[in-house]
Amino acid sequence: MGDKWMKRMEQGWQSLLSVVKIVLQSRLNTTLPTSFCNADELLILANGPSLNKTVQEAAGFIKGKTLLAVNFCVSSPMFEELKPELYLIADPLFWIVPEKRVQLFETMARKTVWPMCLFIPVRAYKNKDWQPMLAANPHIKVYAYNTTPIEGFQNICDFIFDRGWGVPRPHNVLIPSIAMGLRLPFKKIYLAGADHSWLPEITVTDDNEVLMHQKHFYDQNQSQAAKVQKEDLNSAHLYTILYHMYVAFKSYFVLDAYARKKGKEVINVTPGSYIDAFRRMKI
Repeated sequence: MGDKWMKRMEQGWQSLLSVVKIVLQSRLNTTLPTSFCNADELLILANGPSLNKTVQEAAGFIKGKTLLAVNFCVSSPMFEELKPELYLIADPLFWIVPEKRVQLFETMARKTVWPMCLFIPVRAYKNKDWQPMLAANPHIKVYAYNTTPIEGFQNICDFIFDRGWGVPRPHNVLIPSIAMGLRLPFKKIYLAGADHSWLPEITVTDDNEVLMHQKHFYDQNQSQAAKVQKEDLNSAHLYTILYHMYVAFKSYFVLDAYARKKGKEVINVTPGSYIDAFRRMKI
């Protein structure tokens, strides 16, 4: 009984803090696109290395679904091959590191010759440098979304998610991507390239430097183990990296409960994925 009471007290405190964060950080009125090639099925193309194999071997599964790409997908030939209708960016380093910002937005402005909805965090609007890069491309329509981290009682969280005032703690781009998909009319949301198999890729050097080999579908043959940068551009310690993983994997269970409440389903089609929250399906 004591543990349950303590848990409810913690959830109540988290719910109160979430409301405060919304007041301080969120934009209350955000718009959403309303027209999709397939309003029932969304396929999120995450950046895991398995995505190459999925795209090569499951063209029939991909065809006809609304596609959502993320972060640096635009740097790959796959971007122009699949022509995703939706695109979502979350990495805060895009607003902090000029080289990343230029690489992403100039490439996107040059390559996108079909109608595409681009979701940008509200916090990114504090940085004006990326906006002129996209302004000259008439095919890209930009939508703002809130990355305010929300925790607490599930019913309160669901109420907030429905209104787009925040998302489960967004420690990677897949979390706000799923949350956005659940706000849109899609009944089924499939996850491809959601490997999340980072644990075997972590090493600690004799100098106590923590390295992680973060492989993506667009750079898995060139990528190398490197330090993980925090938003202040300092290197993350192991406990910070593992804690962020804990928060991310926990957030997927929050999203699964939210999807079920809405009568929707998130389905993981990624072979070998470490995510244990969603139903698996082989394609």
